[in-house]
Amino acid sequence: MIRYARMLALSLVVLLGAIAASAAWAQVAVSPQIYTIDLDKPNQTWSFRLMNFTKTPKQVVVSVINWTMDAQGNVIEIAPTEQSLAPWLQINPTTFTLPAEGSQVVRFAIRPAVPLTPGEHRAMIYFTEQPEADHPKGTIQALFRLGSAVYARVPPYTMQGEILSAKPDAHGVNFEVRNTGNATARMIGTYVVWRQGAVPASGPWPAQLGQSDFKAPSGLAASGQLTPDAVLPGLTRSVRLVFDAKPGLAPGKYVLYLRGTFGTPNVDRKLAFVVPASAKP
Repeated sequence: MIRYARMLALSLVVLLGAIAASAAWAQVAVSPQIYTIDLDKPNQTWSFRLMNFTKTPKQVVVSVINWTMDAQGNVIEIAPTEQSLAPWLQINPTTFTLPAEGSQVVRFAIRPAVPLTPGEHRAMIYFTEQPEADHPKGTIQALFRLGSAVYARVPPYTMQGEILSAKPDAHGVNFEVRNTGNATARMIGTYVVWRQGAVPASGPWPAQLGQSDFKAPSGLAASGQLTPDAVLPGLTRSVRLVFDAKPGLAPGKYVLYLRGTFGTPNVDRKLAFVVPASAKP
């Protein structure tokens, strides 16, 4: 079973020189950016597609690392062990020319030489552009580096996300969360923010919420998707949910409702909060 995470998290762009990161996104892309794989069938293969939107071919090298995450959600490279996923990835090709206005498929398989223990095993596959040998002197060359995360799970595994605290403000919610399971958990679901006293008798969840033609009823101040940031096994970290309301909620009393899942556990919360008159828009 393969599940693609909806969040394009853990995607990294490294630029050399004073070039905006948005320029690199306009030049190249990789799909998918996250793989979540259940290792329940032997001899499977998967693939990425790297796309070049420029009129210049690019030399690319593929590499793989073992990694973890800190409390702020930053990717940290760590030394691989026998149980790490990185040493057991077979990637083809590992060097290639990405054609101008073209694409390249990169396939990989997972072939561990030892039995992997139950739970999650991770690797980060990097696609790194190589400098041009004949690049003109005295000019700046921008090079891309894209990272795609691979989460491989060996049954039995559990995703036990827990919300330790939630602090709403005019612009969003600061969550402190942890995962006591042995596989990455993400919050998947929706939120709504109502002005206090405006919640309909039928309940806080509008029937058309999330649809393209949805029109917010009177009193609904903000709504949207929960942030699906990755929370690795054993990790406690901070996660920020940003409300869709721009430039922020006006001063007043509100009620926040959360509904969804956090791995295996359900999320079902109601939080009253106040946006003070001194809050900045």
